[in-house]
Amino acid sequence: MTSRKKALAGLGLAFLVGGVIGLAIGGYVGMRLMVSFFGNNWLHEQAADVQTRIVILKHLRAAERNQAIELLEAQLDDDLISIEPDKYINDQTISDINNAIHEAREYRSNHPRASNRPHVDTMVKNVFSQEPYK
Repeated sequence: MTSRKKALAGLGLAFLVGGVIGLAIGGYVGMRLMVSFFGNNWLHEQAADVQTRIVILKHLRAAERNQAIELLEAQLDDDLISIEPDKYINDQTISDINNAIHEAREYRSNHPRASNRPHVDTMVKNVFSQEPYK
């Protein structure tokens, strides 16, 4: 009987150790994939921002002020639309979002514009009409 109990205990221990090793490997691989995915998306966005800034700088250096302003305004619209707070963000992030929206609302009240994308104007107005995020 004792050898059978030892065999079952050994088998149970082997399954437990195998499960722990499997979870560790799966967690590691999953984490690497997640970091890679989000890192690549972030780097892609950063590269696109750099390219847009270069285009804006070229317009400014060529004294094409209106084209540069329009690109900056369009970026502002896109950034405002993308601000969607989530239940997982912290108080500092909420404060930063509220400040950004407040400053953008104030800027746009002093410098109104009509986008060449009317649906964007509607979406930005919706962002401005909301109560501060809590």
